[in-house]
Amino acid sequence: MNQRLAYHIDLLAQLNTQLAKLELADENYNSDNTILQQLSQLIESLKDASVQQYDSAIFDGQQWLQRFLTHNPELAPAIHRDLLWFFGGDCLHFMPDDEIEKYQLLDDAMAEAMLRKTPFNYTLSREAIFDTKQ
Repeated sequence: MNQRLAYHIDLLAQLNTQLAKLELADENYNSDNTILQQLSQLIESLKDASVQQYDSAIFDGQQWLQRFLTHNPELAPAIHRDLLWFFGGDCLHFMPDDEIEKYQLLDDAMAEAMLRKTPFNYTLSREAIFDTKQ
């Protein structure tokens, strides 16, 4: 598993923890437990995805995020913005253009590092690009 994928799986795990806490606090929320079950399945499919299964897991993530945001708009702040970019597709409709441009810069920097065969730290590069003091 590469560093970028591990970073995003960690974000999904954090979201899972937040939603589980919400479920405990609100008996009516997710009473059938499908939101957490689907999220757990998504995390596992990304962890165990072969090259052939990876695209399917990404598509499943797009579908899950889109349903979640459409049906739970009040919980949108719980979704880390990186997850919208990571899953892409229709999830990009939830992002403003300037934010998309920054993520594109991050992906370009990662691709450049791969071409040069130099180490790339996704987290540090993300912080540098998204630093609002620049």
